[in-house]
Amino acid sequence: MTIHEAIRQSFRHVRRLFSPGRIITTAFLLLVVLGVLSFYLGYLSSLPAPFVGELEDVAAIQRLLVVAPHCDDEVISSGGLIREVLLRGGQVRVVIVTNGDGSFTGTMVEFRKLYPKPQDYLRSGVARQQESLKALESLGVPPENVLFLSYPDRGILPLWETFWDNDTPYRSPFTKLTQSPYDLTYNPQAVYSGHSLLSDLRSILEDFQPDAVVAPHPDDTHPDHWASGAFVALAVAMQKEQVRPRLLLYLVHRGDYPLPRGDLPFAPLLPPLRLVHSTFTWGKVTLTDEVRDEKGAAIELYKSQLHLLGEFLRSFVRQNEVFCEFTPHNTTRLVDNQDITPMPSQWQTVDGSEVTPVMEDSARDTVPQEFGAAADFVALYAARSKNELWISAEMRGKPSRLVAYSCLVRAANGREISEARVVYPFNIRSRPTAETRDRFVLVRFNLAELGHPHTVIASFEAHYPGGPTIDRIGWAILHLD
Repeated sequence: MTIHEAIRQSFRHVRRLFSPGRIITTAFLLLVVLGVLSFYLGYLSSLPAPFVGELEDVAAIQRLLVVAPHCDDEVISSGGLIREVLLRGGQVRVVIVTNGDGSFTGTMVEFRKLYPKPQDYLRSGVARQQESLKALESLGVPPENVLFLSYPDRGILPLWETFWDNDTPYRSPFTKLTQSPYDLTYNPQAVYSGHSLLSDLRSILEDFQPDAVVAPHPDDTHPDHWASGAFVALAVAMQKEQVRPRLLLYLVHRGDYPLPRGDLPFAPLLPPLRLVHSTFTWGKVTLTDEVRDEKGAAIELYKSQLHLLGEFLRSFVRQNEVFCEFTPHNTTRLVDNQDITPMPSQWQTVDGSEVTPVMEDSARDTVPQEFGAAADFVALYAARSKNELWISAEMRGKPSRLVAYSCLVRAANGREISEARVVYPFNIRSRPTAETRDRFVLVRFNLAELGHPHTVIASFEAHYPGGPTIDRIGWAILHLD
């Protein structure tokens, strides 16, 4: 075949590819796909949402601590509340866990490099620190009240689950470091470990003595947010009861929040309908027009984020902000002769009370969960006997032999933190009824092996063999005293 014949044949293939019939068929298929996606997003929609009342005792907050996983989360979640507290003469301190130095797309666009190098990610982190300082200063927070912990972006969940000890720190795949190189770092000696992060948070709580702490919600789908909230919950739970602050939780990353998206300052901000249930109490902080506009102006100072996430960030500039007030659970005590069963309805309590969920989870949040009922959590239950802690996870469908389930607890005994993880790997044989029955999976922890903790933070996750996590429930704060 000559080169001219090859060119003519190529043109014939192109003409067939873009023939009217093929274009119409492709357009039709695209419309079908868009229709299905629109239907599914509508299915997940938080509208219509229930009425949300005002958050109680907001005016009583005089010392506010805001914890943000990344630079910008502090203002989009709580910029209005920050401004309101300062206008009343209160004090605000902001803790930013990471510098957002793990965004491949953002760093690639910012520095116009197809493959950013570690120093590019660090430059991005420095720039984002400065953006947070400027945005918060515009709201009245001086730079000395902004604390950058400088832990690794996209690494907070690994710190919570795996890299707890200082001897085995986490290495950022972006900066290639195990310790912060930033000049603006709260504790420059800290390595990337769960122990270091928890110690930093406890030190800040002890020093500032806030009466309210704002942190990420356990149903936030971003791993850094989920884990940052868990660290804060554990640090707060370890405070002396008489000085333990209110824990107010905010949501940022979730497919059905906020809705509708876009620059709609006249619209209300409402929690997703699926997260309005017995284990969460939502409240709103209504903002004046002036405070709302000041929050919007502060968001515009995050220049590095606006070109990719501008519409999303501006979606949080609304009439109000919403927070979930999280109340820890005093774990129910079981009778001494309780039979071992995963089903909470068959648990007998000392006081005769019914065992209710310590955490409820929304179902069908993603496509894998939609089609995998055995890996879709619905609720978490907990109770304790004299010697054991029982945690039962309820699924939307019966547990599958082909799904692996794991339960992780962080147990605080007043001196140190112990880790415990129980894994039920996939199993082609039937599991014992003491482990799984009906729609429940049970794990039991020996309290002595946990150091007789006064508080436990518990979570469950499910995944297919060798695959990523399909669903994760928790964290739930359990008081055992």
